[in-house]
Amino acid sequence: MPSAQARHSAHALSVADGTMSTVVTEPNAAGLARFSEPTRAWFSGAFDAPTAAQSGAWEAIASHRHALVVAPTGSGKTLAAFLWALDHLLVAGPPADRERRCRVLYISPLKALAADIERNLRSPLVGITRAATGLGVAVNDVRVGVRTGDTPASERRAFGTRPPDILITTPESLFLILTSAAREGLRGVEYVILDEVHALAGNKRGAHLALSLERLDAMLDAPAQRIGLSATVQPVETVARYLAGARSPSDGGRTTQVVQPHVEKELRIDVVVPVPDLSDLAGYPSAADSRTGAAAVDGPDLSGAAAGPLPGSRPSSGSIWPHVTERVVDLITSHHSTIVFTNSRRGAERLTARINEVQAERLVEAAGVPEAHGSDGADGPVPATDTGSMWAAQVPGQSGTAAALPANAIIARAHHGSMSREERTSIESALKSGQLPAVVATSSLELGIDMGAVDLVVQVGSPPSVASALQRIGRAGHQVGALSHGVVLPTHRGDLLAAATTSVRAREGRIEAITVPMNPLDVLAQQIVAMSAVDTWDVTELAALVRRSAPFAELGEVSLRAVLDMLAGRYPSEDFAELRPRIIW
Repeated sequence: MPSAQARHSAHALSVADGTMSTVVTEPNAAGLARFSEPTRAWFSGAFDAPTAAQSGAWEAIASHRHALVVAPTGSGKTLAAFLWALDHLLVAGPPADRERRCRVLYISPLKALAADIERNLRSPLVGITRAATGLGVAVNDVRVGVRTGDTPASERRAFGTRPPDILITTPESLFLILTSAAREGLRGVEYVILDEVHALAGNKRGAHLALSLERLDAMLDAPAQRIGLSATVQPVETVARYLAGARSPSDGGRTTQVVQPHVEKELRIDVVVPVPDLSDLAGYPSAADSRTGAAAVDGPDLSGAAAGPLPGSRPSSGSIWPHVTERVVDLITSHHSTIVFTNSRRGAERLTARINEVQAERLVEAAGVPEAHGSDGADGPVPATDTGSMWAAQVPGQSGTAAALPANAIIARAHHGSMSREERTSIESALKSGQLPAVVATSSLELGIDMGAVDLVVQVGSPPSVASALQRIGRAGHQVGALSHGVVLPTHRGDLLAAATTSVRAREGRIEAITVPMNPLDVLAQQIVAMSAVDTWDVTELAALVRRSAPFAELGEVSLRAVLDMLAGRYPSEDFAELRPRIIW
């Protein structure tokens, strides 16, 4: 059924100073009239018409106001924000100063999302350029750069003197750029796009970013226009204030226009209990138990109070995980492309190993022979026993990698932030191309990432929040008008209650309220040290800059001076006398 979040119609909003408004928009092809001929030609050939979110975003951006676009996943928000900037970069003349070439700054809360956006920008850039060639119109060569923790050192050094037209980065990398000589490459920024702004507004990471954005604006000839994107925002007014900051119109501030169109998004969430009774796991042996039977113990007798029971004597049916794994494998093999979410990296790695082991056991059972090609290409037996019951010397770690699995048994791979950039990119590409049936991920694939034709999302355990449930399940059917289908597998009785409650609230669009943290002084201290490292500041000017950000709009003079005293080494006790002062004032 369509969620209330998707059916919700925007209503008029106002704040005390009258700096925010909300518009309701419908799909309107006339909005394309604002773009150049090559951009119109490409868009008309690629899409039937602009979505309501896109039409509303273009109207807000064209009016030179900040824009907060709130619409369900798959409604074209990212393209709405980028297309305006791309058209400007392709058609307008390049700046005379080479160091001012970077005019669009895109900030992502995830490294994986940043890399995904870089790949997705290639299509409109190539498409518009080809359309311009066909029309005989000359356009500029637009370069896209990425700066995250994965960026090689050589590319980081080049940014200050040869910045790209569009920089894709994360909050932490932006902070490092602003605190180094590379910040000169940001002096030409005109647009700042904050993707998945809800993931930042309600925590200290967002407060840190808010100060970084004010530091950026202080470098520019005029404050940049900010565009916020999110599918899950509640309340909208709070996030709109966070996006715009507290800069007054006389100080270069802009009004904020909230675009929250009526969008029909079909959302289906199934809560499936892996066993008939979660309180009686011993009464329901898993399918793995039936395949492997009683495992014979072949090893030294290490039984005793200290060693615990032998591997083969453990009651395998006393755990929920064999049942969860079997159900997940059933779901993966019955769908085209699946993302499985877990709530920890350790859980993702373990579940991935067991999924592939179960699939290997099923292949052996279906073939009726215990021989198969191992993952290294060599012929050899594929064990039909539970690799989790092997002796430690036989299996390195807990991943079961010593077991020779046939290539067609690898139906899932793990994905999380601790993996290398190359490994993450390889896994994402394999899933998008259809070569890999499933990925088991943590929050690394939760926000905004377009993973192609994913038709099912499985959440193992209850989702961390309602907003997280909507984001994760929204990875399935990540296209305009497509069904987003998710299956939640609770792992214990308390989990079942949380899963059921979260699923109901997600269907009704009842997202948790976001509260912007006010005056986090640890964040302030870190930013003051960074600011002082590159510039000499007057305290009055520093205070004015800090108070332009929403989290510090009401920062008191006493609190500010207390932070400055601490950083300058004026401690309230001699116990801290050995700490070196960080600033002088």
